[in-house]
Amino acid sequence: EIVLKKLFLGLVLVLSSLFLVACGNQANSTGATSAPVEKKPEIKTIQQGEVIKTASAEVTINKISLSYDVLPDKTSGFYTRYPAKKGNVYIDVDATVKNVQKQELRCDKVLTVEANYNNGYQYSSMPVVKDEKTGFTYANISAIKPLESRGMKFLVDCPEEVESSKNPLSLTINIDGEKYQYTIR
Repeated sequence: EIVLKKLFLGLVLVLSSLFLVACGNQANSTGATSAPVEKKPEIKTIQQGEVIKTASAEVTINKISLSYDVLPDKTSGFYTRYPAKKGNVYIDVDATVKNVQKQELRCDKVLTVEANYNNGYQYSSMPVVKDEKTGFTYANISAIKPLESRGMKFLVDCPEEVESSKNPLSLTINIDGEKYQYTIR
């Protein structure tokens, strides 16, 4: 008889626990959710000449153009250049980047540029650092010292149609988790 009472009491406790858990979940599912609502990051519009200020850098967009042959500022003597492949064109984003951090800023980590052509064709950029001696150098081996500035280019390789057509073309600049949009046409 004592065994039956203990078994019955245990069964009542288990069922009561299940009932309370079920009621607790049901009340929570009909009430307000506690999970934060995910909101899309705001995309800010920028223009040439504008300065983008973040915690790591101040980036000035000097010029945005389309080019079949990206040349350095000085073309006398030996220099590096970026000719587009046959049938392609570069979107050339020329920028000055100032490092406002207390440590070096790797040039390949400054920002990215993505082109959106005709509302859906996406193309990514390649960062290139301006160099006084050779014209350009590689971003993955270059850094900007604290409180110093360097010229950079972000080259987006796309089909020649991007230049010759009248279809929409815009750039999204991603820097420190923020997005900025520049409309070419």
